[in-house]
Amino acid sequence: MVVGLLAISVMFDDRVQAQATGSDDLSIPGLTDGLPVAVPAPVEDTMATEADTSLLGLIAAGGWSMWVLGAFSLALGGLTVYCAMDLRAVNFSPAELRDSLHAHVQSGNLESAFALARTDDTTLGRMVAKVGDQIEETGYSTEDNDMLRDLMAEAGVKTNRMRARVINYFSVLAQAAPMMGLLGTVSGMIKAFGTLQRKGMGNPSELAGNISEALVTTAAGLIIALPAIFLYFLFRDRLEELVSNCEEFGLELLGALRRVAYASAAKHAEEAETVTDA
Repeated sequence: MVVGLLAISVMFDDRVQAQATGSDDLSIPGLTDGLPVAVPAPVEDTMATEADTSLLGLIAAGGWSMWVLGAFSLALGGLTVYCAMDLRAVNFSPAELRDSLHAHVQSGNLESAFALARTDDTTLGRMVAKVGDQIEETGYSTEDNDMLRDLMAEAGVKTNRMRARVINYFSVLAQAAPMMGLLGTVSGMIKAFGTLQRKGMGNPSELAGNISEALVTTAAGLIIALPAIFLYFLFRDRLEELVSNCEEFGLELLGALRRVAYASAAKHAEEAETVTDA
């Protein structure tokens, strides 16, 4: 019996020493017997990240103001296509019309030139038709060139007034888009502070969503405004250039008209002198 008690005491002492040894083990978890053990890396939820950074995710994060900014972007694209198709030389001073008018004026056939201009709906056609109406009403004198030049300029402005208004819409979008983005920013910040007031920092994801709305709308407004400003100046200068080309050709026609008038006057004077001598 004594031997049995001694055996039990020895086994108890061994267990105590083993537990003490285990409690003093300061090895790093994941290492066994000093050898590294492969620990699986945490799997990132890439699908959630991609969904948050996608275009639809950004639009959803921007809130209601992103839909208004989307309408602005569609309007900007439509205006760009319209102006690019409309502001072409063929819609202002076609080469065929220029050649025909110049040929009629050089030959002294002013009535045909003015009739041709009235049938053409371009800027040059309306400018020449305006001059033709004035000449047919009051007659032509070389002293009237300044007045006729003013009439052409006035006709050019009236003809392209609607085009100028369309181009001004680029300026409107350039100013309205950042304001709408700023309104979305204010809305997002109001929601963010409301979340802090109700829940504190207990729900960071909701707070981050409100801040995301504030930042995304500002960026979207600037993305729309920057090209709108560029396109406004581009198309405005293009319109001025096309109208200026029409006015320059109109001045050339007036110069040719003056030469025809001088030649006609000289011819009549010569005929009158011949009749007098006879």
